[in-house]
Amino acid sequence: MKKIELGQAITILANLGVIGGILLLAYELRQNNNLMASEARFNRMSMAVNAWYFNAGDVTLAELRERARNNEPLSNAEQRRVDSGMMALFVFLEWTFRELSDDSREMDQVREVQRHNLATDVSYRRVWEARKHSFDPAFVRRIQSNVIDFVDR
Repeated sequence: MKKIELGQAITILANLGVIGGILLLAYELRQNNNLMASEARFNRMSMAVNAWYFNAGDVTLAELRERARNNEPLSNAEQRRVDSGMMALFVFLEWTFRELSDDSREMDQVREVQRHNLATDVSYRRVWEARKHSFDPAFVRRIQSNVIDFVDR
């Protein structure tokens, strides 16, 4: 049997150290990926909560939206305010559709909420039809096929 020299032993230990370091790095990367995914979910949830607070937190806007929903007359300035609030929602939706995969549970929920909004809020469709040209064409196609065509059936 051949005797292992000191240099060979040091090389073997160094290689084992490198392999151990790679394994620790892989473990840390997995933890970072899990943390980033968790933070992304939290940020999406925070954005959704903020979208609700955006409408509810501004009493005047909430009252204007209810008047618009009930087909009560609004001044031009009031209508502009309702439309601007609706556009903020569409900007949030465009970001959401860009970030989420089509087959995710979260996207299913977003689609259902938007279908409900389109079916129950006349301002929703009116603002969408008037302003859809200002969005990415891919987003417009996705809203058309996933929301509008579904509601129009």
